[in-house]
Amino acid sequence: MGITELTPDYRGLIDLKDRHVLVLGGGLGIGRQTCLAAANVGARVSVVDRDPERAAAVADEIDGLALTGDATDRADVERLVAEAVARFGPLHGLADIVGISDNGPLGEVTDELWQRGLDLNLRHVLLALQVGAKAMTEGGSMVFVGSVSGLRSAPHHAVYGAAKAGLVNLVSTASLELGPDIRVNVVAPGQTATPRVAERHPEPDYYDRAAGQVPLGRVGRTSDIASAILFFLTDLSAWITGQTLVVDGGAGRKFAYNL
Repeated sequence: MGITELTPDYRGLIDLKDRHVLVLGGGLGIGRQTCLAAANVGARVSVVDRDPERAAAVADEIDGLALTGDATDRADVERLVAEAVARFGPLHGLADIVGISDNGPLGEVTDELWQRGLDLNLRHVLLALQVGAKAMTEGGSMVFVGSVSGLRSAPHHAVYGAAKAGLVNLVSTASLELGPDIRVNVVAPGQTATPRVAERHPEPDYYDRAAGQVPLGRVGRTSDIASAILFFLTDLSAWITGQTLVVDGGAGRKFAYNL
């Protein structure tokens, strides 16, 4: 059984009117849903993606700004933020959904795979923190997408898990240095039906099998994760910083045992 995607209507509940939100990795999956959610409650949204067509498609949906660049390159990040600020003014929110899972046995991790994992899952976090903070001249909130892999262990998750664990610590440290004006938090998804997961698991019953491990009875939708990101971008979380919110349908509450 497939997963029906939803785009909740948050209007009347929360308000980001007159605020500028930049979304790194905004062209697909969780990033796209985050752009839609922020725009839905009034934000001016700058959509950043490595694929110009994806960025443009999402920006067209929400009357936002499409930007193309590499979030792991400092010069690119500085340019992207500068262009966003020139169009919509100072940043009030930044959501970073950039990342990729390269899994494999620990003994087969090459130097190249290790470096790629750190670049695509951790380096961009440092750049976003450094460059984004300078653009938040009126204060704001940054949200980074981690993973349950950074909080718990699984076979073949050495590179991805280590990078996501580093993300959690880096964001926690940043919260101490960037307060009181800037809040910094992490959303850590569990099994979520993203386009990349669908590519890796084309088997028709995959989501049904995965749902059997989740107390709430289904895998996550990209909008479930976007809703958590939106919470951190709004004043609903005004006294929360340095935290990691696990969004996994309760899957992590169980322990393994043999019958």
